[in-house]
Order: sequence, then structure tokens, then C-alpha cells
Amino acid sequence: MKYIYLVNRFVYKEKTDKLVNHLKEVSKQFNRDYEIVINDDIKAAKENARKFKDDQYIITSIGGDGSINLLLNDIVNTNNILAYIPMGTGNDFYRSNLEDLQNGIHDVDVVKINDYYFINVACFGIDADIANDDNFIHNKFIPKSMRYNASVVYHFLTYKPKNISVIVNDQTIKQNVTTVVVANAKYYGGGYNVAPNSKIDDGLLEVYIVDELNKIKMANIILSMKNARHLKNPALQFFTAKKLTILSDQPIKANIDGEDISANQFDIEIMPKAIKLDLDFNFINEMKKIKI
Repeated sequence: MKYIYLVNRFVYKEKTDKLVNHLKEVSKQFNRDYEIVINDDIKAAKENARKFKDDQYIITSIGGDGSINLLLNDIVNTNNILAYIPMGTGNDFYRSNLEDLQNGIHDVDVVKINDYYFINVACFGIDADIANDDNFIHNKFIPKSMRYNASVVYHFLTYKPKNISVIVNDQTIKQNVTTVVVANAKYYGGGYNVAPNSKIDDGLLEVYIVDELNKIKMANIILSMKNARHLKNPALQFFTAKKLTILSDQPIKANIDGEDISANQFDIEIMPKAIKLDLDFNFINEMKKIKI
């Protein structure tokens, strides 16, 4: 089957040619039939992905979780197969796949949130504020490995709890919260293991609601998420569900796989095995040898 590689020049800029040459070399090494499509802006990225909607290709995102999300929203409900090469800031979806999946093509779950889709994690409250803050997350003067942590520190010091309602499993929970996380996979935020038991193909969402906390308790639960030590924290409410609704009197922000959306109401529902995911970890490892 033919691979379509989407390379975003608006992301890699002067490094685009270096990336493309490496991509050609590795594809030749793996005897792949392929086509490289270079996008100069987001509009072109969306238009080019949609050109293939009536056929069946393995369409490959090159970048981070946000690039995967952009492609997912363009090819879900088509015959195309999703693939990716993790070269972004967080690469959290890749972390989850490493733990749970083998090489091959897998039928995996997708989550619909209003008119959008995500495949990894959606978050609200402090987590959304952290992940959406471009002053840190895409700051080229901060090392990639430190950007999320820098945003954590800033928003930890300035955060004000959000008052929201979560309707899940016929329960309505209305309160001030520190964060709400809706997980289809395990990791977010550059390696925070928020949902260690989540599976991308089990037809279920994992929902985590963290109560309003003082600064000391908030710091404790944020730090404990790095190694999945937050699950027994009494401030944490946990649910598994197939759908839920999040409501707020004022528009609130969400972050879905690295992308920023906002609304007063979020209707969220799992779509079991809604897309095929192609994984070749050997190919990925060869691609990751390049320094971009």
C-alpha cells in the first residue's frame, strides 16, 4: 500500500529539505512506495490530506501530537489509514503506543468532541491552560524537554479554579475543579502518565476530575501524575464511560491532543475502532535518528 507523507514546511522551515532527504533515504531502505506532499501552511495541510479521501492510502503525519490531530480530523470517516512519525515536543501518543501495540495495522478508538475528533487526551482546567500556552509550549528559546514543565510552573502560580459541570454515567458533578482529563490513551504533557490503565482499543474513556486544591496539594498531585502515583489521591474522582458532557456558564478552553478549542459545552463520545492505525517502530526509529 502506498504511503503519503505530509511534511509541513511551516513547521520545519529551513530544515524541510534535510527532513525530506532523510525521509527518502529511510523509505528506500524499507522498500516503501510513497509520495511526499509539502505543505506551506495549515490550509494547504488540510486541503492536501483531503485530496486522498476517496482512495485508500497510509497517510502519515510528521511532527507531534498536534500534527496527528490535524491529520486525524481530515481523514476520519474515510478509507485512509493513519500513520505518524513522532518528531514533536511531547510525542505522548507515541509513548502510549510503545507500551500497548506491536508493529502492524490496528483498529483503534477515536473520540468525538463537539465537531472535532481526538485520539489521545482532552484536558480542561489548569491542564488546558498549561498545554495551550504558546508562550511556553512553542518557545524556541526553551529546550523542548522543559517547555511543558515551564508552563506548569507559571500556571501553578497563577491558576484560578474553574466552575464546571460534568455529566457522566447519569451523574452530574458540579463544582470548582483543578482539572478534568478525558483519556483515550495513557500519556499527555510530555510524559505525564495520567491514565496508566487506558487502552486505545477498548471502547472506553477514562475520566479524571481533580477537586479544587490549595497550592501545596495541587503541586503534589501534578508531580505525582508523572509516574501515575495520583490514582489514590482523595481529591481525584475517576470514571470509565462511553460518553460525557462538560458544561460551564462561561466559555472554557480545552486542549485536545495539543490543539486549543473553547466552548460552553463539550459533548464527548467514544467511537470504537473508528480508524486504522499503521505502526512500524523500526521505521520510526530510523527516522528519529535525524536531528531537526
